[in-house]
Amino acid sequence: MVERFTLEDAGYIMYSDMLDRLRARFPSVPAWRLDQIVTAEHDAITGGLLRIVPAEVEAGAIEMLARERGENEEALSDDGEVA
Repeated sequence: MVERFTLEDAGYIMYSDMLDRLRARFPSVPAWRLDQIVTAEHDAITGGLLRIVPAEVEAGAIEMLARERGENEEALSDDGEVA
C-alpha cells in the first residue's frame, strides 16, 4: 500500500502562500521583481523542469489541443511548422 503524504511533508509549498510571505517580509519590492526572483530560484533548483503540476493543467491542455486540432486540420510538426 502507498503511504499518503501532504505536499508540505514532501517539501512543497503553495505558490500563493509563499508570495504572501515574501510580500509581507519585503513590502517595498514590486510584485514583478518577486516573481522574477522566485522564477530564477525555481529554475536554479529544478533546472526549469516542471515535476508536479495540477491535474487541471493536463485537462486544460487537452481541451486546448483538441480545439486547436479542430480549428486547424493541418498537423503541426515539433518545431511549430505546418507539416
